[in-house]
Amino acid sequence: MNKIIKNKKGAIGIIIFFMILFAILVFGFIGAMALGIIDFASDTITPVMQELGVAGNSNLSEAAEYSFVPLNTFVQALPWVVGLSYVVALLFSIIFVLSYNYNPHPAFIGFYFALVILLIFGSIIMSNMYQDIYSADDEIADRLKEQTLLSYMILYSPFILTLIALITGIYLFSGPKGEGGGYGI
Repeated sequence: MNKIIKNKKGAIGIIIFFMILFAILVFGFIGAMALGIIDFASDTITPVMQELGVAGNSNLSEAAEYSFVPLNTFVQALPWVVGLSYVVALLFSIIFVLSYNYNPHPAFIGFYFALVILLIFGSIIMSNMYQDIYSADDEIADRLKEQTLLSYMILYSPFILTLIALITGIYLFSGPKGEGGGYGI
């Protein structure tokens, strides 16, 4: 009697996991750059808007105090919000694998390690690009240096993403997972 294969997923779960990890890295890079530009623009525009004075019956300086100053305060808090969002996204990628009831065939271990190596190369490239911009001597570099958490996570992304990939790989290929509930439920 032929044994029917119930799990026909193949390597799609592994590929999705690595796509999520690399997408998190790319979005973190783009977010850091965009936040640096927005921070620079906010620091440049806010003092100018506060010094507009009175035009006709409108006090533009007072209007700037009610609009641009709170917006600038919000922009100054964004580096921590974006950094924590990046960390939460990385934690979500681990939870994605833990919650995904997928036990790949041991033949996919080689494919998994090939994707880990591709992830390492991709994260090294992204980290080096970020480091080149980070170590420059301009306004954007100064803004990136203010983003301590996100800058650390992107600069050390080869190690961090490799650690995440290896830990989840150990979990994925560690053998059959027991069904939840117990007692045949």
